[in-house]
Amino acid sequence: MADHRNTLALVAAAATLALVLGFAYGATFNGGCEQIKDAQCGCLEWWFSRYQTLIAMFGAIFVAWLSVQPVLKQLKLSSVQTAVALQQVHADREKRLENWLKPELAALEKLSEDLARGYYEREDDHGVLPHWVWDMNQTVDSTRGRLIRRQDRNFGPAEITAARQNLIDILGRLTKCMSDYNGSVYADDPEYDFSDDDRAKIDAAETKAREYLPTRIDEASVAIKKFAEAVAADLRELRLKRRLYDQMVASANLPAEKLE
Repeated sequence: MADHRNTLALVAAAATLALVLGFAYGATFNGGCEQIKDAQCGCLEWWFSRYQTLIAMFGAIFVAWLSVQPVLKQLKLSSVQTAVALQQVHADREKRLENWLKPELAALEKLSEDLARGYYEREDDHGVLPHWVWDMNQTVDSTRGRLIRRQDRNFGPAEITAARQNLIDILGRLTKCMSDYNGSVYADDPEYDFSDDDRAKIDAAETKAREYLPTRIDEASVAIKKFAEAVAADLRELRLKRRLYDQMVASANLPAEKLE
């Protein structure tokens, strides 16, 4: 149907142009110009003689307008088809982010809650706290390894990648602190032959870890929150872009077969 309208527009433009050129040819070579010049003031020929340039100009403008209609319609169609393609790209990316990152965020938020609540519930129980630190160190290290594998796949935009790398670094410091926290376990193990100097270093690292563990836990919680904010910001941006393309497609009001 659209192709039929384009053809009609071209035919109308060609017919109008032919009429204008035909009239000009007849007036020029059949004595029309002289007859018009001798016409009485106020008659049709006189008015035409007076405004023939203006009439020709509007005729040319009309012909040009008719001629560009098919091109304009094709440009509009191409623009809408591009919007449809981008709409699909952003919808797929939004879905992929939700499917991949929402479970990851849920696990990280649980880790943050377990770290904060677990430490402050046991900080005064020195018989239980070292065992909790040992167990949580395994969880933190496993979570960090999963984040590193995700980072190696370069999943997500630059903001998410940067926030994830920051979280990986902070979890690395946390797991190092937790390992040092139970350093005396290794020092007392007969399988390890530590010198007195090595034992002194282990004891110093353990003392420092006991002092800085709450800070490292707070840093991890903040980094997890920042990572969640980066993911949420990217999802909001994707949704805004997708809605913009939705509006472009809806306002075009084109048949579905033309958008494929």
